[in-house]
Amino acid sequence: MKYTKFVATAFVAAAATGIAAGTGYAIPVDPAPAVEQSPSTLHGTQQGVDYNVALTDANDIVTKVTGGQFSLDAASQTVFLKNQAGDMVTQVPLNGVLAGKQYGLTAAIDAAGTQLTLTPVSAPVSTAKDIDSQSDFFGQLQHAALGGIIGGILGAFLFGIGAIPGAIIGLLIVGGQPLIDSGSAYFSGQP
Repeated sequence: MKYTKFVATAFVAAAATGIAAGTGYAIPVDPAPAVEQSPSTLHGTQQGVDYNVALTDANDIVTKVTGGQFSLDAASQTVFLKNQAGDMVTQVPLNGVLAGKQYGLTAAIDAAGTQLTLTPVSAPVSTAKDIDSQSDFFGQLQHAALGGIIGGILGAFLFGIGAIPGAIIGLLIVGGQPLIDSGSAYFSGQP
């Protein structure tokens, strides 16, 4: 019996040391080369109309077409695109709701009707939610709970170290550094 407790403790200590040392010997990766970004573009053909859509640096959407023509409705609330046969290819509403937020676009069509520029009037604004240390810690704890349960069962029945130490080891293995950091912030009183 004495040897099984010693072997179990030695096994857990060796595993913890191996996990901790594994990341210490990782080879640093060279940083990725800088990629020069070009404006986002999209092109294709639909119902005989060739289109090219680009996003400008000012967040305007510029669409150029051949084989079709843009037009506005009488109230200037919708843009229509028709092919040369006069068939409706698509229509774009200039006002609406997206993800519960109102948005608006202004449309500018060139004299030939082959270029449309959409400019955002109001874009949906998302706000960041403050996460306090308590919420972060309990979220990390919920994430690692299954590891604690499995560690408690293994500690009690297989390794003979007890359910509580096994559960703590299971929590730490599954939760890892994020759990330790959030617990440290929570128990030290950080907001």
